[in-house]
Amino acid sequence: MIFVWVVASNPSHADDLEGFQRWLTDMRQEALALQVSQAAVDATLNQVNYLPKVIELDRKQPEFVTSFSAYVNRRIQPRVVAKGKQMMQDYHGVLYVVEEVYHVPREVLVAFWGLETNFGGFMGDIPLASALATLSYEGRRADFFKRELLNLMRVVDREQRYDSPVVGSWAGATGHMQFMPTTLLKYGVDADADGKIDIWGSYPDVFSSAANYLAQAGWQPGQPVSIQVTLPEGFDYSQAQWQHNKPVAAWVQAGVAGVPDSVLSLPQAAILLPQGFDGPAYMVFPNFDVIMQWNRSVNYALAVGLLSQQLGQESYTLLMPPEPAALSYQQMWSLQEALNARGYDCGIPDGFPGAKTQAAIRRYQARLGLPQDGYAGAEIYSRLTEQVQSAQ
Repeated sequence: MIFVWVVASNPSHADDLEGFQRWLTDMRQEALALQVSQAAVDATLNQVNYLPKVIELDRKQPEFVTSFSAYVNRRIQPRVVAKGKQMMQDYHGVLYVVEEVYHVPREVLVAFWGLETNFGGFMGDIPLASALATLSYEGRRADFFKRELLNLMRVVDREQRYDSPVVGSWAGATGHMQFMPTTLLKYGVDADADGKIDIWGSYPDVFSSAANYLAQAGWQPGQPVSIQVTLPEGFDYSQAQWQHNKPVAAWVQAGVAGVPDSVLSLPQAAILLPQGFDGPAYMVFPNFDVIMQWNRSVNYALAVGLLSQQLGQESYTLLMPPEPAALSYQQMWSLQEALNARGYDCGIPDGFPGAKTQAAIRRYQARLGLPQDGYAGAEIYSRLTEQVQSAQ
C-alpha cells in the first residue's frame, strides 16, 4: 500500500500547520539542549512535513480492529509459508550463526521477518522524521513518539545518515524487522563488523539485532510460544487471560487436554481465547510474553507462534475456523462508554480492547451468568448498547 504524503493546505488545517511549525522550533531547541549534534538535528528536522494521514492510521491498527481468524488467514497463507521456507534456505548460513549465538530459532526470526515486512519486500516508504513528528505533535501517545523522534536523531548521528533520510512505516518503525529508533539504539548489532548497524541492507545485522532483542527480553531456548489445547466442559473462562499463569501440570490437572509431554514440567503458562469461549484455545508460555514486548497485540504474538510452527513443518496445516467480524474502532469506543454507563468501569474510552476493558466485560458477563471470557464481540456490544439506549 502506497500513500502520497502531502502537506495539508486547506484553511481548516492552517492552525494545525502553524502550531506544528512552532512545535518543530521548540523540538529543535530541546534536541540541541540534550546534546544531539547540530548536523543530526538539521538532517532530521529540516525536511519534516506534517502528515495528517498518520493520525487516521493510528486509529486503525489491524492488530486491534481485525478478528483473530481474519488476521491469521490474511497474514499466514501457504504462499507465505513457502516463501519463508525458501528464505530459511537462502539465508541458512547467517541464520545458523545467529541461532548459535543467541539461541533464538531461525523459524521464529523468519516468522517475525515475514509478518513485519514480507521478508523485506516492503519496509515502508514514509519519511520517518515526518511521521514521528506528526505523531509527537498530535497523536494519542505524544510522549512516546517524541522520545522516538529524539532517538531517530541519535541514530542519524551514530550512523552518519546526514544525506540519506530514514524511511519506514507511518508508526515510526524501520528496516527489515521494523525497529523503532529506541529499539535500534539499544539492541542493534554490528554483526558484520563494518562499523555500522545496518538493519536495512546487512542480513547479519538484521537477524542478529532481532535475536539480540528477543534474547535480552527473556527468550527461553527450547520452549514453545504457544500450543492449541482443548478446554474441558465447565472450564472457568475467567481464568483464560494473558498473564494469569499456572504450572502446566496444574492446567492439565484441571482438564486441559492436548498438552504434549515436552511441556508438562514447565512452571508457567496461561490460556488465551482470542475468539472468545467458543473459539480456539491456546496455552501460551514465557516466549509469548517476550513477543508481546515486541508488539503488544495478542493477535500478532499468536501469529508469530503459528507461523514459526508452520515454517518448521513439512506441510501446511493451519486451518482457522470462521469468526464474526471484529468491532470497529467506533463500536469499541461505544462499548466502553456503555460499560462505564452501566457501572462497569473500563477507564476512559479509547477504542481499544485492553485489559481493563476485558476485566469490565468479565464483570458484566458474571452478572448475567454468561461465560466470563472477556471477549469484546458483537453479542456483548449489542447487549450493552441496547440496554443503554433503553435506559435513556
